[in-house]
Amino acid sequence: MKKTIFIFDFDGTIADSLHMGIDLYNNHVAKRFKCKKIEKDEIEDLKGRNSYKLLKDHNINLIKLPIILFKMKKLMSEKMGEIPLIDGIKEALISLNKMGYKMGILTSNHEKNVDSFLLHYELRNLFEFIYSEKNLFGKDKAINKMIKIEKLDEIIYVGDETRDIEACKKVGVPIISVGWGFNTSINLKKQNPNYFIENPKELLDIAGVLI
Repeated sequence: MKKTIFIFDFDGTIADSLHMGIDLYNNHVAKRFKCKKIEKDEIEDLKGRNSYKLLKDHNINLIKLPIILFKMKKLMSEKMGEIPLIDGIKEALISLNKMGYKMGILTSNHEKNVDSFLLHYELRNLFEFIYSEKNLFGKDKAINKMIKIEKLDEIIYVGDETRDIEACKKVGVPIISVGWGFNTSINLKKQNPNYFIENPKELLDIAGVLI
């Protein structure tokens, strides 16, 4: 068994949930919480913004945020089977498992939602644990807490957002940033992640040189 443990973000890294999330937000959340809807022609532009600017631009303040996130997670719980996998990620995860790597998930989504999704795609057995973070902007603290609770030693994080890079740098955890998720490749590269990949199969190249 390999020493390094792969920790994956969920939304945007394993699950292609962006468009489902936007639809649920526009149809069930925006009007109720007096937030600005996300128009189709601004989706690509959103990928170039950090999370704080995105929230500000759509009138989502930090007081509203916990309630909105709770509502979004509840809405998504009914749709997990409709969310597609990132193309090629299933094969990469199976290959990592065959190479002897243990894997876990750290997500801001609800643990039950992630569990349901993985079971639907017959991937649940590949992951040792699913750890749900409560604070959207506290990923560094969540990583440290997860390491202590799960008694982890060597880990590498896989995520699709600039805030993932910022969090990993704060706690000294190496990160593989993926170009198929929420933030653009340009924005991710500006943050200087340890690794940057555009295709899930590239995970195997990195895995080949890890302990």
